[in-house]
Amino acid sequence: MNEIFVRPVKGEKLMIPWSKNNRACTTTWSTLLILDQISAPFVDSSVIKMQEFTFWNHASSSDMRRILATTLAIQMDNIFIMIRGAQYETGITKETVTSGIAGLLTDGDKTVNDLADLNDSNYVFWTGDNTHEN
Repeated sequence: MNEIFVRPVKGEKLMIPWSKNNRACTTTWSTLLILDQISAPFVDSSVIKMQEFTFWNHASSSDMRRILATTLAIQMDNIFIMIRGAQYETGITKETVTSGIAGLLTDGDKTVNDLADLNDSNYVFWTGDNTHEN
């Protein structure tokens, strides 16, 4: 199995490993694929930077990029919640999660693995059982 472990900067938490066994990784990847933001196979996707997504336009102003990122964040959240059966972690709201995703999407050097890590912190992804209660 190919897992990529990312070492944290001192004082930061360890990022989740990029793995097909982690629902945050697979759901983030498949959602980005569905939304036509990336086209790479799963194994190659963890290192793709936000500035490589199709929504990213280097000629756009930061305000325009933020608008596009917010739209993409809302679309991702809708897919996670309405289609993939994810739930918010305790204390997380649609507004906080979409704002957080949009903020990460506007940082051109962040990667798909960073996005999956953020999503892992904000959502409980469906695993086939109904044991998680909010």
